[in-house]
Amino acid sequence: MLSLTILFYCALALWTIFMGILSLPFIFLPSKYIRFPAKIWIKGIFIFLKYICGITHEIKGIDNLSDEPLIIVSKHQSAFETFALYYYLKNSFFIHKKQLFFIPIFGQYLMKSNMVSIDRAGHAATMRKMISSVKKKLDDGSTIIIFPEGTRKKPREKTDYKTGFIGIYNTAKRKLQPVALNSGLYWQKGIKVLKKGHIIIEFLPQIEIGLEKSEVLKKTEDSIESATNKLLD
Repeated sequence: MLSLTILFYCALALWTIFMGILSLPFIFLPSKYIRFPAKIWIKGIFIFLKYICGITHEIKGIDNLSDEPLIIVSKHQSAFETFALYYYLKNSFFIHKKQLFFIPIFGQYLMKSNMVSIDRAGHAATMRKMISSVKKKLDDGSTIIIFPEGTRKKPREKTDYKTGFIGIYNTAKRKLQPVALNSGLYWQKGIKVLKKGHIIIEFLPQIEIGLEKSEVLKKTEDSIESATNKLLD
């Protein structure tokens, strides 16, 4: 699979450059239109994964989604779920580091996509401003995607759930939508050899609003981890 992995990353680089150039006019259009080329780019990645690496995917638990703005809290094992959740969830957005805006071309597309940025060097005031921005976007009908552990984890690696998402949960008063997955079995963090297989992303039963901090943290972790471990077996 090493040669196929190299071929995949070469194809991804060329596809990204091609779409980056082709999509330049969208920078001058209203923000809502930027999702169109972004989804075409992601669809291309799905095609490369399937036909070059033999990695297919499946979305389960669609019935657990509701037609309202949600706080998606997802397990994070690879880059795949970043693409897939944005692709399949309508009007979704992420929180990202403010510094990403300064990356040439990519930063301009990111700014146009209307995500919420945060300066990690900031303090409590920065966090309050970020939570306020997220609440406004949720109130306007968007869904936020959060990875509670903050970084990609290897399958069965020790968990490290942060409490940051609970501030958004309490302020926005929106349901949590846990997500389990097994993407790390086939596409781990870092430049590693991709493995042929079938990625499953599963939307789990929602967690209602109004729970205490310790309870919501435990419910979130237990829900995601138990379902993820079943997908890894």
